[in-house]
Amino acid sequence: MVKSSPTIVANLHERISINEWHKRLGHPSHKMITHLINSFSLPTINKKNLYFCSSCSINKAHRQPFRQNSLSSHAPLNLLYTDVWGPSSTTGITGARYYLIFVDYLTKYIWFYLMETKSSVRTIFPQFKNLVENQFQLKIKSAYSNNGDEFVSLKHYFTTNGISHYTTTPHTLQQNGVSEQRHRHLVETDLTLLHDASLPLQYWPCAFSTAAYLINRHPTPLLHHEFSFEILFT
Repeated sequence: MVKSSPTIVANLHERISINEWHKRLGHPSHKMITHLINSFSLPTINKKNLYFCSSCSINKAHRQPFRQNSLSSHAPLNLLYTDVWGPSSTTGITGARYYLIFVDYLTKYIWFYLMETKSSVRTIFPQFKNLVENQFQLKIKSAYSNNGDEFVSLKHYFTTNGISHYTTTPHTLQQNGVSEQRHRHLVETDLTLLHDASLPLQYWPCAFSTAAYLINRHPTPLLHHEFSFEILFT
């Protein structure tokens, strides 16, 4: 006797509005939502334009993009951009007041670390280096940061490990444009998620972690609508 397999219905089969997809996927642009719905045949009850999203309007602001620099990368970890954000005016529920990001220039993938103090960079960077070099069997060749003391203090570490360290010209954060753009994207998504969920600012560490996770899994025009996560891990 042949037994039929039970029918499994995934949550993906739930038909929801384009506005609900907009919220679930971290409040990306209408163009991005349309691309995701069409590319993955997401079940949608209507595909009309997004209604006005007050959370996006309140928490997203845009400025002209930074100019590209002359540095290039031909493999993951060849060139990493790194920067610290903070201090936050509100201490997070985890005790964090800062966060540190590493952005792979080739894949645009973000690694995100919460910190209570800036000095934590000195311990996080070696741990991060061991993690990614073992995971991908590749070496970090170059790192780009601003002239913050937390990065300048790693000069001996960079030299000892054969890592070229590039820094911005003083008072010219735009030269670290890759990190600055990621900060803007993370902050806008964080504030929008908190506002839409009516959560207090103390939950910003959780919202930032969620934002980084979602951004890594969104298609981006910088990669011809491919995914940072998919490029890096496949």
